[in-house]
Amino acid sequence: WDLIPYSPDARYIAVIRDPKDVFVSSYFFLRDGLYGGAMPKVDTWYRGYLSKNFMMGGSWGINAAGYWAARQRPNVLVLSFKSMKKDLRATVKTVAAFLGIAASEALIDEVYRLSTFDYMKSIDHKFNMGKLIPWREAGAMIRKGRQSGSAELLTPAQQREIDVHFQAELREL
Repeated sequence: WDLIPYSPDARYIAVIRDPKDVFVSSYFFLRDGLYGGAMPKVDTWYRGYLSKNFMMGGSWGINAAGYWAARQRPNVLVLSFKSMKKDLRATVKTVAAFLGIAASEALIDEVYRLSTFDYMKSIDHKFNMGKLIPWREAGAMIRKGRQSGSAELLTPAQQREIDVHFQAELREL
C-alpha cells in the first residue's frame, strides 16, 4: 500500500491470500516465468520469504497490513482469495458495485464466466510475461488457482512457522 501512489479519484482492489499459498505460487511463478534453472532452492526461497525485504514488495505481512489499514476508505476494496474461490459470482457483484457499475444479471453471468479458473487457464498465453530471458521460453502464468496447496512445497513445520511468523508480524504492525 505504501509503495503505490494514492488518489481519492482512483479505485483500489486488493486481494489477500494465505501467506503459505503466496509462497508456493510465487516460487512456481518466478521459476517458470523468469528464473528457470537458476531459481533458488525451496529452502533458500523460504528463508527469504520470512524476511521483511522479500523481493520488490516487502513481506506478506507488511503488504496485507497496509491494505487492511486502508480498507475503510471509500475507494478501497479488500477481498480474500478464499472468499473469491468460495463464491466468485458474489465477488463479481461486489466488484461491480464497488466500481459503480449497475450490471445486469446477464453481464454478471458473463463476467463470472470470463473470471473462472478454467476460462483464465484456457487463455493463459495472453498473460505470458514474454521472453524475459533470451535462452528460455516463459512458463504458464496460471498454474492451479487453488488455495490450501502449500504442502506441495512446505513441510508441516514450515507451514506452522509461516503462520506464526506472519501472525507475529501483523500483531507488531
